Amino acid sequence: MNRFLSPLLLALAIALPACAQGPSREALPPPVAAALARAEVPATAFAAVVVPLDGHEARLRHQSGMPVNPASVMKLVTSYAAFDLLGPGYTWSTRFYTDGPLEAGALRGNLYVRGGGDPKFVLERIQEAFAALQAQGVQLILGDMVLDSSAFDLPPYDPGAFDGEALRPYNAGPDALLVNFKSVVLGFMPDAAAGVARVVSEPPLAGLAIDASVPLSNGACGDWRGGLRARFDDPGRIAFQGRYPLRCGEQKWPVAYQDPASFAARAMEGLWRASGGLLTGQVRAGLTPLDAKLLLDAPSLPLTDILTDVNQWSNNVMAQQVFLTLGQLAPQATALPGSGPLPWKRSGFEQARTVLGNWWR
Repeated sequence: MNRFLSPLLLALAIALPACAQGPSREALPPPVAAALARAEVPATAFAAVVVPLDGHEARLRHQSGMPVNPASVMKLVTSYAAFDLLGPGYTWSTRFYTDGPLEAGALRGNLYVRGGGDPKFVLERIQEAFAALQAQGVQLILGDMVLDSSAFDLPPYDPGAFDGEALRPYNAGPDALLVNFKSVVLGFMPDAAAGVARVVSEPPLAGLAIDASVPLSNGACGDWRGGLRARFDDPGRIAFQGRYPLRCGEQKWPVAYQDPASFAARAMEGLWRASGGLLTGQVRAGLTPLDAKLLLDAPSLPLTDILTDVNQWSNNVMAQQVFLTLGQLAPQATALPGSGPLPWKRSGFEQARTVLGNWWR
C-alpha cells in the first residue's frame, strides 16, 4: 500500500471539501478513485473513514463496515495500552555491572551489559553510556564484555519472513539489548576529482570491512542503490561491484546488518574502542552473575518520546519492544534472580498477548 498511499492522502485532502457537500458519503472523490486506479487497487478492496477531530459528522465513509487488516494502525492499540499500564514517564534501563574491582583505570573482571528492552538504544546513547563509564575510571577492561539479553524470551526470528526484505531496518527483530536497530548506515560522498564516492559507515562494527570507495558514474541518480550492486553475503564484508552516480550528491543508506545475531557484539566492541576504551577479552553473549556490582544505570528516553517514534515512523521493532515490555506485567512473567523491579522480569510474546488481552477486555 505504501507505493500509492501518499498520492491517495493528497487526493483525499484536495477532494474532501467537495465531498462534504455531496449527497453521498460512500462515493469516493474522483481524485481518490483515480489514484486507486493508477495503483491497480480496486475500490472494493479499499475502506476509508475520515472523521474531523472536532466531533462533527464523518466527511467520508467508504465501505466503512467491511472488516479489513488494520496493519500498522494496530500500533495505536499497543501505544494506548502502554500509556495506560506503564505511564507516559516510564523508562527502560540498560545496566552495566562488573564482577571485578576497578583499580587505576583498569576493570579487573568482566563488564556485563544487561538489556532492559530499551526500544531506542542507539549509538548516540551508547556513546553517552561509555563516556559515563570512562568518567568513573573504566578505561581498560581486563576481561570480556558480556551482553545479557535474558529479559526477553524470544523464539528464533527470520528478518526476511515478513516481506522477503531481510536487509530493511524495519524488519529487525526485537531484543532485550536492541543495539542501534541492528542496522548500519552507509554514507556516500562523491569526490569528483578522484572519480569515486567515499564510503563512510556508522556505527563502527568490529571485524567488518567495508569498501572505502566506489567508482563514480555520469548517469542519472534513479535507482542508485541498485546501481551500487552491493554484496552483503559475507558477514565480514560489505562490497560494491557497481558505480555511484555523481548526480546523486551525498546520500545515506540504512541497512540491516546481514548477520543480526552478531551485530550487538560487533557494534558494542566497535563503539567501545572508538571511544578510546581498551578491551583484552572478547565481546560475547552471557548472563549477569547474581553478585555482580552495578556500575551504571543508563535510562531510556521516556515512553512519550518512544511512542512518538513508534507512530510517526511506524517503527515495527520499537513497537514490538513496547509490546514485550507489557508482557513483564503478566503474572506468569518470571522475575530474573536478583533483578529487582519490573524492567527485569522475563517476558515473551505469550505474556504480552495475555496482558494486552486482559487490558482490552
